[in-house]
Parts: sequence; structure tokens; C-alpha cells
Amino acid sequence: MKFIVERIPQAKAEIEALEQTQKDMLEADYTKIQEHGIEFVRVKPLQKDIFEIKTNELCSLFNYTAGKIIVVGVVFVKKTQKTPKDKIKLAKQRLKEV
Repeated sequence: MKFIVERIPQAKAEIEALEQTQKDMLEADYTKIQEHGIEFVRVKPLQKDIFEIKTNELCSLFNYTAGKIIVVGVVFVKKTQKTPKDKIKLAKQRLKEV
């Protein structure tokens, strides 16, 4: 299923802080979602309404909204296998405002 990928301002700032190669990897995954569908990237449910797109060492936390839009709320470099609870909490806070 294809989606439009929308980034909230805080996530855009986090993406801008990344190295260019990391930005390119994220954009490649976001483009796959928009052109081919969500099933072409690695997605994992974390909690009710919070999901993770895994791009190598990068994670994008997002939720779905009406009209087939994915709203990316948090982007960070993942250093462990488990997603930090503070990042999930931050994503919930930011995405609640959208």
C-alpha cells in the first residue's frame, strides 16, 4: 500500500543534522514507501499507533493518519537493538500535536 510521507518540523531538523549518506538512505526508504508501498521497507510496530522504519542504523518513528499519510515524528541513530523508551515517548508527544 502506497503512502505519502510527511515529516513534522522537529523530524525535519533531526534529518538535517544527519550526515549526507544517512539522509540519502532515509530519502530512499521514504521514496520506496511513496512509489511502491510500505511493504518494501522494514517496518515494525512498537506500541499502539507508533511504528518504526528501520534504515540501517537509522530509525524513523511514525504513525498513520487518514488518507494514507505516514507522519514521521522522530528520527535518530539507533545504537542498540531495542528502541529507547524516551524516543517512543517523544514520538507520541510530537505526533499527538499533529
